[in-house]
Amino acid sequence: MTVFTVLIGMSSAQADDLSQCSQSFYGGVYPEFTNSKLSNNTQALCMDGFAVMYSGVSRTPLWSAEYLDRKRLQQAKEIDREDSFHEESRLPKSMRAKLSDYSGSGYDRGHLAPNGNMANRSQQYDSFSLANIAPQSPRNNRYIWRNIESATRYLTQQYGEVYTITGVAFTSKKTKQLADNVLVPSHFFKAVYIPASNQAGVYYAPNDESERIDVISLDELTAKIGIDVLPVLDAQAKAQAFDLPLKAGDSSDLPETPQEEPVWMLFVLAIIDWLMAQLQA
Repeated sequence: MTVFTVLIGMSSAQADDLSQCSQSFYGGVYPEFTNSKLSNNTQALCMDGFAVMYSGVSRTPLWSAEYLDRKRLQQAKEIDREDSFHEESRLPKSMRAKLSDYSGSGYDRGHLAPNGNMANRSQQYDSFSLANIAPQSPRNNRYIWRNIESATRYLTQQYGEVYTITGVAFTSKKTKQLADNVLVPSHFFKAVYIPASNQAGVYYAPNDESERIDVISLDELTAKIGIDVLPVLDAQAKAQAFDLPLKAGDSSDLPETPQEEPVWMLFVLAIIDWLMAQLQA
């Protein structure tokens, strides 16, 4: 039995009304717990530009939800990064992660809803709330997850819009803790839904230095973590994993386009056309 399992018997906090930030969820429907124990001592938070389900047990978010489109990503490109990690004042002190929890821990403060998706200063500030942060392996955060975030933005540019749910899982028999408070996730995931094609897939990676990552279906994710992150989708979309790119701009990910003839070939063809015209004259 993990530490996380033992602690989830604590009472639940009063949650915000997620209907206030329904635009972050496809169809306005937010994730559902299939393992009801996980909902204990949780707090839903409507942030500027995204939504969070925070756990007072792990003192991390369980998931963060975003709606992305081309306009938002263009606005995000125009804002430089300003780090402003801070404790979440809307949470009871008994539930909050503290900045000191991460000090000297050996783990990065990993964003679930990334700063790179934030279209204005208010959204950017909210993304640095510890309610949107979980302990993340440095190599996972700086390489694997950075690529995944870029690939998700790439898919948004390609298809026009996506809905994404990013979260953590606690599946290890022994759960690590930071400063005896914040629990360290065993895995990170990012579920991506593309409305234009009604397809979805999930990036699922161990929270370690292995650089391993799998692409799985929504049904597989639900079985692993006890949360249906996109409950409104049909059975086929949940059962079949869309072949998500592992980094932005892979040549294999780009749509096929007709190959242009080289300039010298166009010149030769023009001469042939001229000769044919002379013979027919």
